[in-house]
Amino acid sequence: MATSSIFVFDSSPLVASCQFSVGGVSVAALAIAGAHVHIPPAVYNEVITRGGTQPDALEAARLVQAGQIHLADATSIGEELADLQYYHLGQGEREALTLTAHVAEHAVFVTDDFLALVVAHRLGLSSTLFLDFVVEQARRGELRVAEAQRIVQAVSTRYPQGFVPHSLALLGRLTP
Repeated sequence: MATSSIFVFDSSPLVASCQFSVGGVSVAALAIAGAHVHIPPAVYNEVITRGGTQPDALEAARLVQAGQIHLADATSIGEELADLQYYHLGQGEREALTLTAHVAEHAVFVTDDFLALVVAHRLGLSSTLFLDFVVEQARRGELRVAEAQRIVQAVSTRYPQGFVPHSLALLGRLTP
């Protein structure tokens, strides 16, 4: 994941990262610092519009309004990828995958949905789990390792056994 990458989030990592905080700051605000994060309209609708006054929806809306997350317009998404018809993905995942395919050759799809991750792989798209996005942000120097470790620990209840300890081990290898 190069510095010039565009990260296209689907709903799952956006909601989760807006639900948790470290030191009174949302995990989303901390994790996306220095990254070019985009979401398609369907993700905006799923997370912010339908979320209403839920704290995670309000935080996601704040990040969009502050310009930390960019809302892609429908024309930049292009026509939905034909191969997505074979999967039972939500509208947000379909738009995020399509946006990833059309926005730039350096786009990376960020998800926590296993099926969406597998579909991205089958489509030949760069993709990553949110925890790996956090590790990469630390590797790139956009996050301090200790801060990345606190983020991983803050969201630990969202992940199956093994993911959090492995992510912490990866982060531990980044420290001299």
